[in-house]
Order: sequence, then structure tokens, then C-alpha cells
Amino acid sequence: MSRFWGKGQWLKIEPQLLRIEALLAITAAILVFLGVFGSFRRCCSNRAFALVAFTAYSLFPAIIAYTLGLIQSAPFCSLHLPIWLAYLVIVLGSADSYTAHSIEDIEQWKSFSVDSAAKCFMASWIIASCVVGHSKKILCAVFLFVILFMKIDERARALMFASNSVMQKNSKLVVDYMSTLYERRDRKEDDATINPAKIDPTTMVGGCKYLVRVPKEAKVLSLFSTQICWPKPAQWEDGKAPRHRQKLLMTDEVITVEKVWQCKERLLDVSRGDPDNRLKDLCLSFSLFKFICLRFTGCSLPQGAHDNLRSLIKDILSERNGHERVFRLIEIELAFLFDLFYTKYPVNLSPCRLVCKFTLLAILVAAALYSLYLAIFFYGEWNWSEEERFAVLVTMLLMISILVVEFAQFGIMIFSEWAKVIYICKYVQSKWLQSNRCAVKLIEIMCRVSLLKPWGRQLHQYSLLQSYSYSPWKCTHNKLTAAYFDLKRNGQKKIAPTNLPDEVTEAISWSLRNKKEKESLRLNGLSKEELLSACHLETTTHVILVWHIATTFCEHEAPPTDSQLSQEQRNIATKQRIIATKLSRYLAYLVAFAPRLLPDQACRTEYIFDCAVSEARKIFPGSSVSMDDRIQELKNIDSVWNETIIGRGAQLGTQLVRENVDVWKVLADFWVEMMLYVAPSDDVAAHAKYLTTGGEFVTHVWVLVSHMGIIRDPCNGEQHNDLEGN
Repeated sequence: MSRFWGKGQWLKIEPQLLRIEALLAITAAILVFLGVFGSFRRCCSNRAFALVAFTAYSLFPAIIAYTLGLIQSAPFCSLHLPIWLAYLVIVLGSADSYTAHSIEDIEQWKSFSVDSAAKCFMASWIIASCVVGHSKKILCAVFLFVILFMKIDERARALMFASNSVMQKNSKLVVDYMSTLYERRDRKEDDATINPAKIDPTTMVGGCKYLVRVPKEAKVLSLFSTQICWPKPAQWEDGKAPRHRQKLLMTDEVITVEKVWQCKERLLDVSRGDPDNRLKDLCLSFSLFKFICLRFTGCSLPQGAHDNLRSLIKDILSERNGHERVFRLIEIELAFLFDLFYTKYPVNLSPCRLVCKFTLLAILVAAALYSLYLAIFFYGEWNWSEEERFAVLVTMLLMISILVVEFAQFGIMIFSEWAKVIYICKYVQSKWLQSNRCAVKLIEIMCRVSLLKPWGRQLHQYSLLQSYSYSPWKCTHNKLTAAYFDLKRNGQKKIAPTNLPDEVTEAISWSLRNKKEKESLRLNGLSKEELLSACHLETTTHVILVWHIATTFCEHEAPPTDSQLSQEQRNIATKQRIIATKLSRYLAYLVAFAPRLLPDQACRTEYIFDCAVSEARKIFPGSSVSMDDRIQELKNIDSVWNETIIGRGAQLGTQLVRENVDVWKVLADFWVEMMLYVAPSDDVAAHAKYLTTGGEFVTHVWVLVSHMGIIRDPCNGEQHNDLEGN
């Protein structure tokens, strides 16, 4: 290295050139970070990682714009400048796994498109000015402009595809298709194979015609076309007004869940390639993902489709380990949703752009390798000035970053869930693929490889009695910094998260499958006024915090499990304790850190939480008081605090311990019911937001209850079931 770079020689470099090269090095580091690690947002809840990602994403455009300006105003010209300019424009659209930071960014897609196009034109103009007078170089500059524009067009179209306006158009196709399907069933116009009234969850027999993949050629836009879904005279010929529904030609290219399950070839056969039905369930998740997208556009399925879907989910839950399968389906659904909002995969894997993606990848890799070759060997062996040596180092760094990012992103893309659905659909559609053993083995390998977890599978935890004394650092959390980032409030300190217990998902699934309109207290024979009154407080936030205090109290004061019980009964009691304590701390975490995911208004929830923290600080003076001392203080709490959140929680905990009942069964049932109560939500943007920070368990329950048809009335906040019967 000393041969390549002399000691102190960097001091002789033009200052502006040095700034340009330093900024390019920073840009390369940011590109590698966002391109390689962008998708990790869906399974990583680390606050430091999220902060670094947000900082890199936010600074990226500003650094690129500033560097372009420095290059344009540079008083010197170098062979490396065109390469650097091309690199800057390429990186604008290179992070396939980080197209947007939040759902609000997506709706600004037009602004991004115009801004990126302007930078592309600016870079191309500067490149052209460097090669003026050379006809071949001008042609190369024009070709380079086309490549640059294709690269930024990828990201622009990915943002547009995830925008609400385009999602509404795609949702209309799903709604119109399902409406036509169930309308025909109601009129008894369908044959025996089109009978979606009842679906067997293990075989999908009964007509599970949920859409998985629809090619553009199958969409019929004409109102007067007679080739719709199934042969039928056009409505206008019968003198009826057209319904303006988008139609589908039911060709072999249209793949439904039923078609996937009916495929008995090697890859999807239960006895050979797919013994646990995971590949077929991947397609089922993709079709259900289309239904959850309707929540983001304000659309809804017809009543018959709701009945059918609810029946399917309940039947799956009734299977042995059915809760595992249901939550696995939901995990993959939300992985699809994350990719739709925050990555390019839905656009890059579309048939019309996949060829362009491969071509562009080959060109970028070839250009990067050729640039490295020129940088190292063009001038001869080490016969460069100090400035040229440093420029070569920077160019090599940029080209290496492009190679690393493009290959890494290509690998992540071909093993993504979106790609796997395409492989399976092509396999179902193609007889050649089904008969080609090498192709089957390749698809099987690619479908079995999983590079990323669907989500973090963690329950965040918070304890009010443990964290109430926390105060954020005033130097970084004050009125001056409030305009730049979210401030921590008093008492807002998490405790260590826990892995999602299987007992929790099983209990929620059981409760939902056997749900009746009864409160858990009544089901356990506890109808005393003191206990029931704790369920009818001013807001849901009050109820959560009061029962959270009571659960914490019972953790320390409830009698140990009776040794006279059988081993099975003790195991049940242990499971109930796990369910109660984990969900209690998780819902308290939602109050403290994610109030938008709860039924109450976020600002009201924050105010109630602040009041509870203030009460705790008055009741428990000093931050060094041990938890045992705090529990003793709750047992002897003064009557003046009876109407406070802390006081009500202490009274409820005392009442539960005093009652001759199974405390942990009562608490476990209550927290499961509370989880199901808070899950229905109309704030879909909040759920999309938390997909980028490792995901929230309440979002998974929200998807589950949405499929079951349980919604919340946006007018009065009441939860109800939009399905009759069942």
C-alpha cells in the first residue's frame, strides 16, 4: 500500500476533489448498508439499527445532490468524473430493499420521480459536456442516460405500485372477481366445481378460487366483452345496465388456490415434494394478502366471501396445531405486505420488467468490472499523480460497492416470497416444468431457502411499576429537539423483550375459534361488582393499565401452585401464568410506545399514561425502592388513591388474590380477550408503520380478526362482527 500511496501525499490533493471523493465514499457505504440490510427491518426491532437506517435514508438524497453540485462546479476535469456521475444517479434507485422509509413517503412518489429525473438529466448533461466533440463518446453518453433512467424508473414504479391510487385499482379487480363468483353461486349458475360455500382446509376441495396470479392478458377492460369469467351473454344485450366490473378471462395463466392444490406433481405432492403443504400455503398466503390489501383501500369483500373466508380460518384453527399454521400464513402475508410497501420486488419480478432487470444487472456488472479494469491498468503500472491515485481508489470503492449490492440484492430477490410464488405458479401452469426433473429440483431448492425471517417473533414488554421512575436525558429530549425526532417521556423505558410464546398464539386461536359474546370473568364464575367494574372504566387504556397493575401485583402475591394438583394441572397453571404476564406487559408496552395500535385516540392514551406515571411517582417516592417494597406499598395504599389507576389496580389485585379462584386462569382469559378486543383497528397506516421495526404481534392478530370479519365501528369504537351466524 505504501508503494501505491506515499506518506502525506493526500495533502497535495485539490480540496474540492477531496471533498467529492469523501462524499462518494460515504455514498458507497450508505448504498451497501441500505441495499444489503434494508430488508432486515422487517425482522429487526433494534432501535439503533432503525436510527442508523433512517439517518442513512434521509441523508442519501442530500449527499447526492450536493456531490452533483460539487462535480458540476469543479474547475478541473478527470476521466473519473463521468463514472462518478453515473454512479450517483445509479445509487438513487439501487436500494431494492429500501424504496421507502415510511408509508407517508410512498404517497410522495410523484415528487421523487420528478426529482430523480432531474438529477438524471443533470448528470447526463455534465457527462455530455465532458465528451463533447467525440461522436462515439456522445453515443455512449446517450446509452448511459438510458441505463440511468431505467435504474431510477425501477424505484419510481415501485413507489407508484404501492401508492393508494394504484392499490385501489388492483383491489377493484379482486373485489369484482369475488363479487361475480359469489353472485353466480347465489343464482345457482355455477357447476359442481364452482361451489365455494365450504372449503376443506387440508385439500381446498370445494372451490377455493381465491386469486394467486393474474396476467395482464387475462384482464378485460371492455364493458361489452362477452368473454368474462365464464361464458355468458353481455348485460347490455339483455337490456340491463352494465355494472362496470372489471372482468377476467379464466385462462390457464390465471392461477387460483384451487389450481395449486389440485396439482399433484412432484413439487407440490404431499407424499414427495411438499409433505407439510408449506409451498401450497405460500400461495394461500399470497391470495389472503390480496384480501388484507383491501383494508388499505377502503374496499371490502362481498358477504358470501366473508362467510367463506371465516369458515376456512375456523376450520384451519380446528386442526391439530392449527394455530401454528394460521399464524404462519399471517407471517408470510405481512412479509408480502412489507415487500409491497418498502421494496422493489413486486415490480422487478413482474414479467414485463424481469427481462429488463436481468439485462440491467448484466450491464451494471460489466460496466463495473470494466471500470475497475480501466482504473487499474489503463495508465500503466503506478505512473499516476497523487490526485489520480486517490481517484482510482475511490472509483474502485464505488465499483466494488455496486458489485456487492447488485449481487446481494439479486440473491435476496430470487429467494424472496414473491419470487417463490412466481416459481410455483409457473410450475402449476407449465407441463414442461412438471416433467423436467432438473427444473423441479431447482425450484424446490429455491423455494426451501429462506434468507430472512418473516418478522422478529418477539413480544415487547413494559412494566409500569418497574419503569415509572425513568426520566429521559434532557439534553436530547427537550422542546428544542421536539421538532426533529420523537421525544421520550417520563416512565417510557422498555424491559427486555421476550420470544413469542406458543401458549399465547394457541390461547388466542382457541378463544377466537370458540368466541361467544361473554366476558371472561363471567365465564369463570366471577361476577362480583368489584371485578366487573374494572372492565368498565372510562377508556380501554384505563382498563389495560388497571389490570396490568393487578397482574403485576398477583405475580408477587398470588399463592404458589398447589402441590396436590396433578402434573398436568400444574402445567396448565404455568401456561396460564405465562399467557397472563406476557400479554399484560405487551399491552402495557402498546400503551406506552405504540398508542396508535389501540382503540383510543393516541393523544388520549399518551395523556392517561403520563397521569399513571405521575401517580406512581407520588405513591412510590424515590427511584431506589425495590419491587417488593412497591408491592407492600400497594397492599397498604391509602384510601385517597382509590380512584387513581394505581389505586384501582391495587384493589383489583387484592380482590383477585383474596378470591378462592384460579387467579391465573382468570387473568389469562382476560388478557386474551383484551388482545382480541384491541386488535380490530381502522388505523391501517399504523400497522404498516410498525412493519419496518420488526413487526408487532397485535398486527398479526389484526390480520387474523380481519379475515374472521371482526371489525371496529369507526364512529363509536365498538367492536362487532360483520358476519351473521356461525
